Amino acid sequence: MTQNEIWLRTIAQKNNLPITDIELSRLTQYCVLLERWNKSINLISRRDEENLWRNHILMSLVFLFRIEFPSEAKILDLGTGGGLPGIPLSIMRRDIEFVLVDSIRKKTTAVEDMVEALGLPNVKVVCGRAEELSQLSIFGHTFDAVIARAVSSLDNLVAWAAPFLKIGEASKKFVVSTPQRIVLTRPVLISIKGGDLSVENDRARKRFPHITLHSFDVTFNGSEVLDNFEKKIILVETN
Repeated sequence: MTQNEIWLRTIAQKNNLPITDIELSRLTQYCVLLERWNKSINLISRRDEENLWRNHILMSLVFLFRIEFPSEAKILDLGTGGGLPGIPLSIMRRDIEFVLVDSIRKKTTAVEDMVEALGLPNVKVVCGRAEELSQLSIFGHTFDAVIARAVSSLDNLVAWAAPFLKIGEASKKFVVSTPQRIVLTRPVLISIKGGDLSVENDRARKRFPHITLHSFDVTFNGSEVLDNFEKKIILVETN
């Protein structure tokens, strides 16, 4: 077992997320594939390659540290880029269906190759613009969650994500928050963002007065390894 694998398993266990040897092996294989593709296609920052496990693999698994996704959920990874966070999440949750979307063909070609090499039957890769894909019956209002990392401003994310999300049942309570985990009970947009979000959040509320926005700290057992870590999970009800 490599040092990166031991490091990730230790942090994951501290956050009640067990990782099997097979899952660790697939995460390692994904890192190798991602670095290989990154030599010819800009999927992640070159300076991020040496911190791939910390800045990308761990930050993808943060979704699972803090959020309890229902089994057999259907999740859209909007602006997946090099398959983040969709591929690490799909490795860990084989019981969930993931659709990874990006508008740049060379990126989805790379992600398709990685998904095939990793043997992930629960993942579908789609190239297209969110505004157009959401109008197709196979995608419109069919997802339990839309997740996004570093894609755009929150108001744009709401505009793109809302047509993909299932119509929520008004009688259902949105989340049940335990000290460590958020249990999803309604379709939502989920994004991890850093910095002062007050202006961005206000702009989203002004543009979409009907939304309900929830913010949670992303601190977790082991988050002290991340420099200047002040990120939040933003969950948005859009209906």
